[in-house]
Amino acid sequence: MGILSRKSETAKLDETVDQLPAQVADWTPQQRAAYAAQSDRAMREQAEQQTRK
Repeated sequence: MGILSRKSETAKLDETVDQLPAQVADWTPQQRAAYAAQSDRAMREQAEQQTRK
C-alpha cells in the first residue's frame, strides 16, 4: 500500500464529525480536542493541496 491508498485527513475529519453529538454544547472536552486536532490536520492538508495547484 502506497501513500495514494491512505485515507485523507479530510475524510478522517468527516468520520470524526459523524461520531460527535449533533449539538456542540454536548461535546466532551476530549471530543472537542479530537475535533480540533483533526480539523487542524485537514486544513493543513487542504492548504498543501492548494499550493500545489
